[in-house]
Amino acid sequence: MKIIYISDSAIPSSSPNSVHVMKMCQAFARQGHQVTLLAKNTTACRHDVRDIHAFYAVENNFDIKIYPRKAFRGSGMFYNLSLAFKGMTMSADLLYTRSITAAFLLLLYNKRVVFEVHEPFEGKGGRLKRMFRYIIFHPKLQKLVVISDALRQYYKKEFGHKEEDIVVAHDGADPFPAAATPALSGSSVKVGYVGSLYPGKGMETLVPLAKACPEVQFHVVGGSTAQIQQLSARSSSNVIFHGFKSQQELPAYIASFDILIAPYTRTVIVSGKKGANNLALWMSPLKIFEYMSAGKPIITSDLPVIREILQDGVNARMCPPEVLEDWVTAVGELAGNSVLRTTLAARALHDFEEHFTWDKRAEEILKAV
Repeated sequence: MKIIYISDSAIPSSSPNSVHVMKMCQAFARQGHQVTLLAKNTTACRHDVRDIHAFYAVENNFDIKIYPRKAFRGSGMFYNLSLAFKGMTMSADLLYTRSITAAFLLLLYNKRVVFEVHEPFEGKGGRLKRMFRYIIFHPKLQKLVVISDALRQYYKKEFGHKEEDIVVAHDGADPFPAAATPALSGSSVKVGYVGSLYPGKGMETLVPLAKACPEVQFHVVGGSTAQIQQLSARSSSNVIFHGFKSQQELPAYIASFDILIAPYTRTVIVSGKKGANNLALWMSPLKIFEYMSAGKPIITSDLPVIREILQDGVNARMCPPEVLEDWVTAVGELAGNSVLRTTLAARALHDFEEHFTWDKRAEEILKAV
């Protein structure tokens, strides 16, 4: 089957959505299909990357077409407008996209489309709201793919869609590299956070938690230089910032940590744009699955969407975001109990292998459509 994945991601870049797109293209190709990824070239792209597949730690088993050829101010808009012309001649057995613009334009041309969404569009302003309503009720929309059951319930309630028209596909990860060599040494207990440093992603909890646990090292992998400078100014000395690391580099850091942490707050907003959603209600965080794949014990926030994946005391320790004492207790329990660490990690790894690899995600989506 010929699959064209039309992305709204800047590739290559440090954005989590670009990781998601690249991993899914690899997974679709692993199912034996011919896959082509369309992606945009913007000023957010990294221009020091020679091998895009290697940068994202994916196989070179699908084609990538990035345009325009050179990035310029407004090139993202140019990319979207060019889809209006490319859509007329676009032909494949499956057209798959996370781009609302691409989905809208393709359906205008009466193409059959699978549209993946990670949040509601109802609060995003009149134009996007109208585009989304056109998409959601179009007879050529093959399936709506969402990343959590909470999001499926939202669309069922708001639009009256039948359950079989909506596919729940939680995010995923690749199996952890067996040959990963720890990048860090030392005998101190190391608690690791991997991901972006946007408000709500966890620094609001991690910074005071580190101050309350001075005997433990907290390592933060990710974030921009400006974000790190701002956070380090108010962090204790046992918080070590490592900056952004590529998908190639991440396993060595994750292998170094004794405990992995994802302390989301109840409000996660990663965009300053009007209508930005609280992602804590709908998300399926990539880092949770990367953590599970590593066979390490996890401490994370006790939020409804995360309870779709993890259970407290079964495959993770889960704490109310606002109760610092519970986080301190969880860190102490895991730091001092190797049996508990091993038990939680083993069950998380088992659940990951059974349900949450990128390959299983791609297989389930293709089966549904």
